[in-house]
Amino acid sequence: MEIRPDFYDRFYCLAQNCRHTCCRGWEIDVDPDTLGLYRSVEGPLGEELRAALQERDGAWSIHFNKAGNCPLLRSDGLCRVILELGEDALCDICALHPRFFLDVGEHELSGVGLCCEATVSLLLDGPGELTFLTEEDEPLTLAQLLALLGEPVEPNDLRYAPCVDEGYYRDIFRRYAECEAIDDEWTRDLAALAARPAELVPLAREYAARRDRTAFDRVFGYILYRQLEELERHGLPALLRYAQEGTDFILLWAAADGDLPERVRRWSAEIEYSTENPAQLLAGG
Repeated sequence: MEIRPDFYDRFYCLAQNCRHTCCRGWEIDVDPDTLGLYRSVEGPLGEELRAALQERDGAWSIHFNKAGNCPLLRSDGLCRVILELGEDALCDICALHPRFFLDVGEHELSGVGLCCEATVSLLLDGPGELTFLTEEDEPLTLAQLLALLGEPVEPNDLRYAPCVDEGYYRDIFRRYAECEAIDDEWTRDLAALAARPAELVPLAREYAARRDRTAFDRVFGYILYRQLEELERHGLPALLRYAQEGTDFILLWAAADGDLPERVRRWSAEIEYSTENPAQLLAGG
């Protein structure tokens, strides 16, 4: 059975209106079919595509420019490949990002990643409880989904309850600092938070008390959903702990500057988009 978040079908790329382009900062692999297409494109675009290609250990990718951007990204935030060749000319990773697909037992769980600000808006702006849809568009709560996966749980156990404690946060800071850092800005931000837990914890308590808890329930549930592929390996308690710590970290960071959507996005980009980081944290590292 195919399962997706209830907002999945409403997702669309913000393109030039996105503040955080996905066309920079990470390696863009080029699949064999697209590689053949790019080698055949004529004219100036074809020449630029071939100049951008680089090969390493038999795999091809786009070589970014000195600014760290894909060389096909225009200054207005639009992609020349889409504008001149159409969306079908995108390599697989560009066409699918930020979508993800998880095989859990006999089910395929799909979603869109929280590293994307469009996804974050859909998640935070959703009314009420986070729900999912089957391929027949039948709604499922997260508790019903877990029961379907053989992990029955009380719905109240899936509601986010903030854990705002200085020692607890110090432990999270330590373990996050041991994870792979995708960019230097994350390292600096994490160190800045870790340097002032005594100041931030009261802010987090006040922030949690005045915010509508629905948004945090949805963040907690979606972080858990993203890791359900690891259910058999690590067990539900480990996944719940991972989602709790991630949401608590986001809460503290958002309390510091008031920008909840951006804190959700940054957490996801740094923690979820490294295969090593979730595995390390789920294992208790």
